[in-house]
Amino acid sequence: MKTKKHAQWMRTAALLSALILTVTLTACKKEAAQPPKTPDPTPTEQTTPPGQTTPPGQTTPPGQTGQGGEAAKPPEEAPIKIGQLQYTELERTTAATAAKTAGVPTHYLPERGASDDKIDQMGTSAKLLTLKYYKMTILESPEEIKPTGKVESKQEVKLRNGTGQWITADGQKSLHLKLDKTYIALSSDKLSQADLQTVAESLATLK
Repeated sequence: MKTKKHAQWMRTAALLSALILTVTLTACKKEAAQPPKTPDPTPTEQTTPPGQTTPPGQTTPPGQTGQGGEAAKPPEEAPIKIGQLQYTELERTTAATAAKTAGVPTHYLPERGASDDKIDQMGTSAKLLTLKYYKMTILESPEEIKPTGKVESKQEVKLRNGTGQWITADGQKSLHLKLDKTYIALSSDKLSQADLQTVAESLATLK
């Protein structure tokens, strides 16, 4: 009797052990099938470094200083100073040759102009000598020089070496005068009218 009960108890214990093992294995398989959860990263607060008004990598829009939104002012050009002009021997010789080619009876070169100015180019065409400086242009001819474009106004001006005339054509002003038998026209988008009159008064036959 005791042997049968003992055998029955042993079978019951074995069944319970098998059931517990089955439940444990099933739970382990479910946990293995699900990937482990990682904690969400904590958002970090972005701060601007001290003394910096815009985030790194961001540039200030053109025309703004980045502080106060004030537009940056372009650098001002230095005022033009009138001084003595210097000519090399080659420039004097070339100007004389060009004037002869253009048929100009007597050619003139200004002794005064922008202190840093000098002749850039010389050219000739039919009865016209062109002297291009960096800051002005001088035309000389044995005939009257007429401005190109529609003449809008004329104004006479007294010079130390004669009488000149400011002529405005298509918005461009030029100073015209006659020295001896040579007609001369001066123009510039750099020099003022007063400065250009000073240049005209310094015209001379340089030797």
